[in-house]
Amino acid sequence: MDESDFDAYADSLNAEGNTYHDIGMIWGARIASPTGIFQDNVTEDPANGGSVARHIIFMTDGAMVPNYGIQSSYGLEYHDQRVTDNGYSNHSSRHTARFLAVCEQAKAKGLRVWVIAFASSLTSDLVECSSDDSSFLAANASQLNAAFQEIAKDVGELRVVQ
Repeated sequence: MDESDFDAYADSLNAEGNTYHDIGMIWGARIASPTGIFQDNVTEDPANGGSVARHIIFMTDGAMVPNYGIQSSYGLEYHDQRVTDNGYSNHSSRHTARFLAVCEQAKAKGLRVWVIAFASSLTSDLVECSSDDSSFLAANASQLNAAFQEIAKDVGELRVVQ
C-alpha cells in the first residue's frame, strides 16, 4: 500500500459509534498509575532530579456509545452478561458509571486528567472526568492544536510514553 492508497482508505472510513470511554480510561489509568502494573517505570526518579507530575490526556472523537450486540473487551455483552445481569438493561449507564469511577480513581492517585473532545461534543461526563480546568472541545485540527498548546503550558519537561 503506498501513501495515496493509504490516504484513500483512511478517507473512506466512517465513524459509526461503538465508543467505549471506560476501556480507554482503564488502560490510561493502568499505564500511568504509580501503583499499577507499570509502577516500576512510572515511579522511576527522573535523572535530572526534578519532580514528577503525572498526566493522562484522554481524547475522544465520539460520545460513549457501547453496543451490547458486538464483540468488545467484555466479550459479547448480551450473551456473556459481564456488564449487566441480563446483558442489555442499563448497559450504557453502567459503562458510563465505570468510566467516571476510573476517572475519579486516577485523580485520587494524583494524576491530572485532561479531556479533549475532538469533532464531537464535550459532554458533562467528559467534563466530570477531567481535572479542574482541564477539558477542551476541538472541532477541527486548528482547535486541537490550540488545546494541546494549552495543555503544554501546564506540563513542564514532558516525557511521553506509549
